[in-house]
Amino acid sequence: MPAWNLRTDAPVALVRSGPRGTFELRPLAPGRYGLSAVTPRGGVLFTERIEVKAGESGAPRVLRVPEERISWEATVVDEAGAPIPGVELRVVRAGMPYDDVAFPSASSSGRFHLETARDGTYSLIASAPGFTTRMQQVARPGEPVVVALERVADESMRQAAVAWLTQNALMLQSAEAGHGFEDMVPLQPVLRDVRVVALGEATHGTREFFQLKHRLFEFLVTRMGFTVMAFESNFAEMLALDDYVLTGRGDPVQLLKGETWDTQEVLELVRWMRRYNENPSHTKKLRLQGVDMQYSPAAVAHVVAYLSKVDPSQVAPIQTSLAPLTERNAGAFLRLPRERHQEIRQVLDTLAERFEREREPYTRQSSPEAWTLARQNLRVLRQYLGHLLREENGGRDRAMAENLLWLLEWNGPGTKAVVWAHNGHVKRGSGEWLDMPMGRHLAKALGQQLYVFGFAFRQGAFQAFNMDPNPPPGRKGMVEFSVTPSPEGSLDDVLARAGGPLLAVDLRALPRSGPAYEWWRRTQPTHDIGFIYSDQGYPAVGSVRALECYDGLLFVERTTRARPNP
Repeated sequence: MPAWNLRTDAPVALVRSGPRGTFELRPLAPGRYGLSAVTPRGGVLFTERIEVKAGESGAPRVLRVPEERISWEATVVDEAGAPIPGVELRVVRAGMPYDDVAFPSASSSGRFHLETARDGTYSLIASAPGFTTRMQQVARPGEPVVVALERVADESMRQAAVAWLTQNALMLQSAEAGHGFEDMVPLQPVLRDVRVVALGEATHGTREFFQLKHRLFEFLVTRMGFTVMAFESNFAEMLALDDYVLTGRGDPVQLLKGETWDTQEVLELVRWMRRYNENPSHTKKLRLQGVDMQYSPAAVAHVVAYLSKVDPSQVAPIQTSLAPLTERNAGAFLRLPRERHQEIRQVLDTLAERFEREREPYTRQSSPEAWTLARQNLRVLRQYLGHLLREENGGRDRAMAENLLWLLEWNGPGTKAVVWAHNGHVKRGSGEWLDMPMGRHLAKALGQQLYVFGFAFRQGAFQAFNMDPNPPPGRKGMVEFSVTPSPEGSLDDVLARAGGPLLAVDLRALPRSGPAYEWWRRTQPTHDIGFIYSDQGYPAVGSVRALECYDGLLFVERTTRARPNP
């Protein structure tokens, strides 16, 4: 079966074994494939990727039941909690660049017994006639899992949703900054008591999304007192850009290199923030910061530089211990054995204890601000190692939420911030891959002081990293892709039917009863694309409960590719 067949109806090959447990497949076209099997007892097995080359026959493959495995029960129910007869289930094991998918036999009772290897991150995709297909991450394999499906919304619900949108959606005049804010004025009462505005995106490479975020940030700064823009980027790596915004030191073109958002649209935002700060009448300066905590040589460099000032005796052993974290490429570090990662985590934990114990002398030799900043860089390194060692499911999103809340405190009382990240991270509710995304953690801490804008589009172009193993000339790295219009009845299709190419929607204003509410509270298909994509057919459509996950929506009917910086 094609390994990318995750949320689409692309064909798969399903074969039953013979009496001796052997499978025979038809000849496969050249390409890369995933192979999986399900035993009669519910054992889910996967092989490594299969590479089929032109003119060659595939070598025999053996799928082995792992010696160490865990058993768990999965039940698929309707909204009343009753098991759904005849439901189909797919078991997905997360992988790169494609996920592995296995197909247990349909269940007449709605219940499944599964056995999997202990390692791996799993999700389930459940589908049944008359119900909306749903993907749900398995938080703790080995414990019972319940997947609840919703009845497909009927036509009267969809028509009511379109009618409500037509009456209540805010038609925006332009995505681009510099066109005034008259069309955005109705958002002021909506956001009056909000401390954090989260701006999602349905792709990491859409020009109109980036422009809208810039324009909305200008509005929030000049009309509502917001001062912080926080990206889904590493905390330490963003410090140099923050310094540029504050002081003008450095070249923003060079400082954006290596960032997901190394685009002309984001460069324009950075330069506008610098111009704003240059104005002496703006006494409260803007900050450009990061909340992420992935592989970060810059965080190591910052901690070592601080120790060289306050505790030189610690520099040499720390540099030696953390050397694997200072390589420009994270690949070598990730390939280290797990025991080595655990050793580095222990070094960081011990250093954190020393920071707390020596806080007073460290602060005397530097400053309270310098100690706090160095400790935060140490904190993000510990977050990364904890995430890598899977000490907590969804640890990255929890850490990003914690880091944003830390930024609010660090920037002083009353600070208001905008956070820029993918839709999957900013959601208030659970997502397909994350039960506890960053937005859900923030909602617990901030309540109604958090306002989450999801971003949606119906069709158009975007840029993404081409993950095809052998792309044709000119298609390597960050390239342009495009998608056709979202399916009829999808979230994107209903938003388009409101009649405007550019919309803002306040979902908090939706009545909590009636047919429009019934449509909005249900799971709907929507475009969902991250940093990577593929010429070979990668899923472009996911699903979302918009009313559960977002406070509002920003919609672009047709998109274009973000412009890369030279």
